[in-house]
Amino acid sequence: MAPKKSFKDIISETTIDDIEEPDATKYINLLKDKIVIDQFPLKIKIIITSEFATPIAFDRIESHYSHPAKVVLTQNNLSKFYDDLIDKFKAWVDQFQERGSGFDFNSIKSVQVKLYKYEYQRASSYIPLQFKSKNIINVQNKNDNKCFLWSILAYLYPVVKNKQRVTNYKEYEDEISMRGIEYPVAKRRYSKSRKTKQFDHKCICL
Repeated sequence: MAPKKSFKDIISETTIDDIEEPDATKYINLLKDKIVIDQFPLKIKIIITSEFATPIAFDRIESHYSHPAKVVLTQNNLSKFYDDLIDKFKAWVDQFQERGSGFDFNSIKSVQVKLYKYEYQRASSYIPLQFKSKNIINVQNKNDNKCFLWSILAYLYPVVKNKQRVTNYKEYEDEISMRGIEYPVAKRRYSKSRKTKQFDHKCICL
């Protein structure tokens, strides 16, 4: 279970309701300029209030789409966040209209934006990357806290296929002395491994 957010976690909470644009995609593209973000990383939570109407009786109702809170690490990740928001919101609208109620999407009335603090986790187990890279080996140690050890072994004993699999490095586990070092390894303890080779950034331990 994820820890509950406290008021201290909230950076800002804003309601935007001054965009006059009936098209959902164009609306969200205009929304980007309204959301002020001056620190990274952070979590973003979006709640969209939309109006649906019947074409004949002119009845109108409001419904709310709640986009899952997403971690955004850098400015460059924002485009992916907004693209995902557009895709999921339009899918939600389609599902709403397919219920057979006779109500069709009319417009977005307002958007609630919540920004939360996000802190990098300390070195421990496997954490998926927020981007794709052929130059980084992110060993998928999902069942232990030995990411530091597996990262070093991935460098010292490179493999050709499935570089992310822990099983490729198990046979070399005793090649490095971790005596007196507790997992997860704190940054100040990095110099205690037996191997003294200079490591590059091809292997990571988040």
